[in-house]
Amino acid sequence: MRLEVAARIERATGFALDVDIRCEAAALGLVGASGSGKTTLLDAIAGFEPGARVVVDGDDWSARAVEHRRVGYVTQDPLLFPHLDVRRNLTFSPRALAVDEIASALGIAQLMGRMPRNLSGGERRRVALARALVSQPLLLLLDEPFGGLDEASRRDAISLLDTVRRRFQVPTILVSHLADEVIGLTDWVVRLDAGRVAAQGPGPTLLRAGETHVDNYFTGVVSGPGRARVGEVELVVPIPAGVSGAVRLACYAHDVLLASDFVPGLSARNAFRARVERLDASGAVILVSFASTPLKALITEEAAFVLGVVPGAELIVIVKATSIAYLGPA
Repeated sequence: MRLEVAARIERATGFALDVDIRCEAAALGLVGASGSGKTTLLDAIAGFEPGARVVVDGDDWSARAVEHRRVGYVTQDPLLFPHLDVRRNLTFSPRALAVDEIASALGIAQLMGRMPRNLSGGERRRVALARALVSQPLLLLLDEPFGGLDEASRRDAISLLDTVRRRFQVPTILVSHLADEVIGLTDWVVRLDAGRVAAQGPGPTLLRAGETHVDNYFTGVVSGPGRARVGEVELVVPIPAGVSGAVRLACYAHDVLLASDFVPGLSARNAFRARVERLDASGAVILVSFASTPLKALITEEAAFVLGVVPGAELIVIVKATSIAYLGPA
């Protein structure tokens, strides 16, 4: 997605959004404090706010009405039609296609006959996302879609969204204030501050000191009881008995430890050699990516210096089996 947005919007309250953004990304993240203009910018892109020039992949949307912009918009409130069951919510759009395929991908196929009032919060979010996807959007806008969910439901929803977004290749703009959502789901990030662009770049480089809660979302293939092959590595993971095939997994980056050599007598079941592929530094923390595994480690600058963590270095990656969460079939 090649995106150009120039917005000049003033409120009677005194707030003003004044941004000029040009980027190329499959998924763009918008971060910033409350009141920094994130939702206003999304509304401008969708067409709800006048006064913005919006160009997507060379196509100028600026003069188009909302209904002609082919945007899927998912907010923190799912806003489902309360008088329609799940299937009729999904097929309400005249452009609805691949309804059953998308419902299956999001794990809501068994909910098609239920009414919104009989769904959990996480299920309503999945239905809202499915409704946006079946309308064949050219751009998916997500405004803190996981807010209010408990941690287990939030991790599951993020993992599902990542799987579905990649499968259906829908360009996405995500508003969030949580680092793991931004890093896990986007490849370019714009930070807003008081209606202005304060910084932009790859997600990990925009981390701040209080935003070190970074999650790894990845898939593996069950290779045996309690084991899954992830990339080139076989991991011990707490997979329920009877599960087979591809599975979705997650592990917090701060739970991944690094060492210069194998350490005897560890209780951690997973220890393997990996080559450092990339370092993303921000302040006093560094996110380390490896060539043979999707697991990333979050370490301090001091630890990186002591261990000699540089691109190309070979280190021992250590992670407890209990630190890896099973999130369901992929």
